Amino acid sequence: MNFKIANSKFKELLLPTMLIVMALNISSVVDSVFVGIFIGEYAVGAIEVLEPVILLVTVFEWLFGLGGQILALNKKAEFDTEGSNRYFTVSIVLSFVASLIMAIFCVIFMDPLASLLHATPANKPLVLEYSRYLFGCFIVSTVAGVLTQYIRVDGQPNFATAVIIIANVINLFLDYIFLSSGMGMSSASLATFIGYTVGLAVCILYARNPKRTFKFTRAALKLKTFIKTSAEMIKVGFPGASIGVFDVIFVYILNYFLAITLGDTGLTTYMLCMDALVIASIIDVGISETLTSIIPIYYAKHDYVNVNHLIKISLIISVVAAVILTLMIWIWPEGFLALYNFHHKDIAGFAAHALRLYSLFFLLSILPNLLVFYYEAIERSVLSTAVSTLYTLVLPLISVFVLYNLIGSDGIWLGFPVACIISMILIVIIVKVIQKRESKYSGLFFIEEALIPKTKNFVLTDNDINAREECIQHLKNLNADDEFCSNANKIFDVIFDTNPHDTYVEVLVIDYDDNIHLDIKYDGEHENLKHLKNNFPKDLLKYAEVLGFNTIEYVMDKS
Repeated sequence: MNFKIANSKFKELLLPTMLIVMALNISSVVDSVFVGIFIGEYAVGAIEVLEPVILLVTVFEWLFGLGGQILALNKKAEFDTEGSNRYFTVSIVLSFVASLIMAIFCVIFMDPLASLLHATPANKPLVLEYSRYLFGCFIVSTVAGVLTQYIRVDGQPNFATAVIIIANVINLFLDYIFLSSGMGMSSASLATFIGYTVGLAVCILYARNPKRTFKFTRAALKLKTFIKTSAEMIKVGFPGASIGVFDVIFVYILNYFLAITLGDTGLTTYMLCMDALVIASIIDVGISETLTSIIPIYYAKHDYVNVNHLIKISLIISVVAAVILTLMIWIWPEGFLALYNFHHKDIAGFAAHALRLYSLFFLLSILPNLLVFYYEAIERSVLSTAVSTLYTLVLPLISVFVLYNLIGSDGIWLGFPVACIISMILIVIIVKVIQKRESKYSGLFFIEEALIPKTKNFVLTDNDINAREECIQHLKNLNADDEFCSNANKIFDVIFDTNPHDTYVEVLVIDYDDNIHLDIKYDGEHENLKHLKNNFPKDLLKYAEVLGFNTIEYVMDKS
């Protein structure tokens, strides 16, 4: 089986997706590194105090960006351009309104909020100072994050990458300039605000691009339509967003627990662990979100061969990256501490030991984390939310508290990997219970094994006559009539005649007993669809641009 097209799309989306994940998480890591170097360990603890609020940015990005994106792509796959644009419009508007409301609330109530977040007497002044520009960052980084999600899947992943790189490079540069010149804690959040404001301004170029397929529509802003669309989008986006929601709750509770047990040392150490997790999640969550962008297209067409392949390469990359990072921390934790200038301080020994134990979480969390996003992508929202609840909130809290009482502070850091192991056991049990009712599915990824023998994939090129003949012969073996086979051949001719020489065409043939389904994808010129529409009427074929693919659907009824 040739996975040229699936691999190409996966690689095309992976880097932009990882950069978007980095954009929504790495700013606080960069800030904590520089404030650790130029201000001290209490400053790092101050950022940890604000972490529950900072995590809300990720919640909005998943809730409005990922949820809207999945539905918008599904509408495109169903050849509903108007519906796709409706979700795009509501996503952007909601992300702006929600982040604006949150920013205003935090500005007005920052002092009591700092106390509610368990700021200590030593770090509360730093918390208040850092928050000065932080809430402006919420607005620009949320809108930029959601918008780049759509740009990424609209055939412009390199442009999305450029936006994120620009924002983060500016933040990194200004962090060093501001903090090294003694401007204080607030300058760290000011650097982030400036970086993402510039990044969002660059996104205006996308809005002016005539080739973009996501467009704003006023019809989406009608009250009833807006409310209905928002509800649908939030329902689909909540499982992924629930990771962020539960992270907020979990970090809030754990910060309180650490403050009364280990004090500022515990808060600072946990901030180091969280920063290490952010670095790990750039690959882990980035791969999961990339998979979430592609899986709906293949899963909806019952192309389980490509689905299995994409899952396999996602797991391999995630495991290799997690093993490398975990080994680095076990072998040389002092190198990570040196980023904060902590390697020579009293906290170094305690923090290095905690990091080693906590790093086991990176590897063990890969599968449950991927399943949350995967179940969301195949629209099993209830199951995705259940997995997220267990893996992100309930089991970690129980594990941390129980193990702390059994073995002391080591139990806090071991609680995370232990919770992952228990989570996977429960996930397997839950899936097996569901599949007793839905017996056509099997495995953790809900594959219809009985349909795989009825499915055949072909990858065609303009100079591979044998692959095309094999495809047509397979249609004839399924008793496709001469007209259907002839039209299929003509479709291939038009695609290759009006596209570059190196164009690959992926053909999926499924025998559903009562009909033969021919689904064609190719990463060619968008204008090519016009040639096809001129040669074949709309009532014969369906056309759409999905995820940068040109897609064609041709069905023959056997009856």
